Formats: sequence, C-alpha cells, structure tokens
Amino acid sequence: MNIKNIKTKIVLSAFILLSVMGLVGIVNAANPSMYVSPSSLNRNSGSVFNTSIGVSTQGNKVCVIEGTIIFNNLTCQSIVLASDVMAQASPTCSNPYYLIGIPGCTMADKVLLTVAVKAGSAGTASISQSGIDIIGEGVSLGSSSITGNYTINSAPAVTSTPESTSTEQIIQPEPETTEPIQTTDEPTSSINPEQASLVSTGFNFSNYLWIGLILILVIIGGIYFVKKTKK
Repeated sequence: MNIKNIKTKIVLSAFILLSVMGLVGIVNAANPSMYVSPSSLNRNSGSVFNTSIGVSTQGNKVCVIEGTIIFNNLTCQSIVLASDVMAQASPTCSNPYYLIGIPGCTMADKVLLTVAVKAGSAGTASISQSGIDIIGEGVSLGSSSITGNYTINSAPAVTSTPESTSTEQIIQPEPETTEPIQTTDEPTSSINPEQASLVSTGFNFSNYLWIGLILILVIIGGIYFVKKTKK
C-alpha cells in the first residue's frame, strides 16, 4: 500500500467521524417549545386565576412565535401582551390567535402573554395551543407546546342563616305625658287648722261666759229680792 492510499483512508475516516459526531449533535439538540405556567393547578369552580404563556428556547435563537390559544372548561377573562415584545397579531379572548415578534431575538426562556381565566364546572380543564410555529433567523425551529392541565373542584356550599319568621313586633314604650294640674277658681280659706281650732274654742268659751253672766245676774237678782222682802 502506497503512501497516497494511506492518506486517502485517513481523510475519509476523519470525515466519517466528524459526520457521525455532527449527526449525534443534531439528534441530541432539543427543539424550542411553547409552555403554559403553571402547568398544573387546583381551583374551585367559578374562581379566576392567572396563567403565563411563554417560549422555552432550549438554547436556540428565537425571533417569532405564531399560534392559537385553546381554552377547555375555562372562560377567558383577559389576555395581556408582554411589554418587551411586538405583536403583528395580538390575541384577544374572542380571537386568541397571535403572531409575536421578539426584538433582537432571544436565546433565553421568555414569557409572551399573561392570560386570566375563570374556572368552569367541576372536573378537568386545560389551556393548550395549536398551529405553533417557532421561528429563528429565517428558519422554523419547532412546533411543539406543553399543555397546562388543571383540576376544578366544586365550589364550597354557601351556608346562609335563615331569616327570622317571627311576627312579634317590638313595642316601643310611649313617652309619658304629664297632664296639667286642674285648678279651680274657688277661693281657699286662709285659716290654717290651728286657727280654725282656736276660733272654734273661742266660740264655745263665749257661750259659757254668757251663761255664767246670766247665772250671776240671776243669783244677784235673787239675793236682792230676798233682802228686799225682809225689809
């Protein structure tokens, strides 16, 4: 075997080895994907909660993302675009399709949307995405997404205190009224009880005095008559 053939085999072997290493690198390289955070959650029926939708770049340079949000047993309340991205098509609750560009592209995981939803009936619920296209510098990098799955519990029963059916009424006491004192125009005597007693006693004494004087006169008259008759 000449030297030329040996060199040719070495070059071919090196090329094959490099090719295999390149293929292995391609196989092991992860594609970017979309995600919903939190990916799982327990909520009561009728409750409102927030979720985030973003891109996991896996070290790839991502510039544009396209897709449509799908709600299952959840009612969309609002969709807010991140402040540092640009939307060619901004999603709404009535039309959740989006086409979002990242200025300068990114190689780091990035939140693109904040979505508020209201939990539906008890059971399971989810936020998924369809029509995903994650685009790098002029090339499509992936179309996969991770779904957010949620457990919806029955809303706790609200216990209300029964209203009282009593027909009793609270009777407020009527304010007391003071009747005016009735006065008569009849004159009242100015003699107190002690004076009245003295008047009564004085009257009786004068009667006795007159009787005594009459008796004395009778006695004197009798004495005078007797003396006169003796003469």
